[in-house]
Amino acid sequence: MITIVSISMVTLTTGIVYLYVELVAGGSAEGRDVVLAGLLAALIALAIGLYFAQVVTQRIRTIEEAARKVSEGEFGTRIPVESSGQLGQLARTFNEMQRRLAELDSARKQFIANASHELRTPIFSLGGFIELLEEDEPSLEERDEFVRTMRQQVERLTKLTSDLLNLTQLDAGGIVMESRDIDLSGLSREVAREFGPRADLRGSRLELRTPDVPVRASADPERARQIIRILLDNALTHTPEGASITVTTYSANSRAEVTVSDDGPGIPRRLQGRLFERFYTAAASGGSGLGLAIAREIAQRMGGRITVASSKRFTAFTLDLPPASRAEAAAIPSPARVGV
Repeated sequence: MITIVSISMVTLTTGIVYLYVELVAGGSAEGRDVVLAGLLAALIALAIGLYFAQVVTQRIRTIEEAARKVSEGEFGTRIPVESSGQLGQLARTFNEMQRRLAELDSARKQFIANASHELRTPIFSLGGFIELLEEDEPSLEERDEFVRTMRQQVERLTKLTSDLLNLTQLDAGGIVMESRDIDLSGLSREVAREFGPRADLRGSRLELRTPDVPVRASADPERARQIIRILLDNALTHTPEGASITVTTYSANSRAEVTVSDDGPGIPRRLQGRLFERFYTAAASGGSGLGLAIAREIAQRMGGRITVASSKRFTAFTLDLPPASRAEAAAIPSPARVGV
């Protein structure tokens, strides 16, 4: 299009010059020379324009072909960056888009593979127990044991599907955070009381430590409860029976924090960096490896973070949240300290 417009302008200019020479100047050899020179310039411009048009068209076709492969799920075709102009910038942007799409596709495939593996294990276990109950004649004690194990597998499936739904909502931006000023001490106390019966069944000691002045934080209360539940569930799952678990709330460095610690076996330093990866479990004591990943992402959405510190016979997970505003914090009543 640009070439055609350029040639048209050159031809039009040459025609105007020719008419001027013939009609106004009366015609001369110099006029005809001007016309010939104009026509020659038009031919040269046409050749140059067609050449560069072909070059640009070939680059655009390369990008078009790469885009077609991306639409078919192929992310390995990179576009060579042959210039620093607009097409070169477009090629670099397209290559970066391909790289990010390839990473997302790899993460999606890994997520599906891990989720399928985690779902397959309890389903096969349930199928095996059902087959035993149908084909054999177990004793009353064996039947009770089968039912207890099957109930545990159903609970595992329920928790896994709930975790997968939470992760899907987080990835899709479907979870909306409604942060407001909360009493982190009182909220931790409520969650600790929920886990009291479970701790008693395991013979574990669950203790709550809060300062005299309640710890104020800015967070979504339901999501903060969810994180503390995950941390407590993680502590009870990965510590031996009879272990001591402590929930501590405090203010530090103008931040509101809650720490869930235990006197379990501890976590090796080489494994601590992977604890928040999806589907990663550092021990064979159960769990899908999704809880801590969910807790970290929720904390980040609220402007906080989760850290871990561990040594021999000690592990502590700390939720760090932004502090409450002073005006709102003054309006929240201070509850009395209560143990669990």
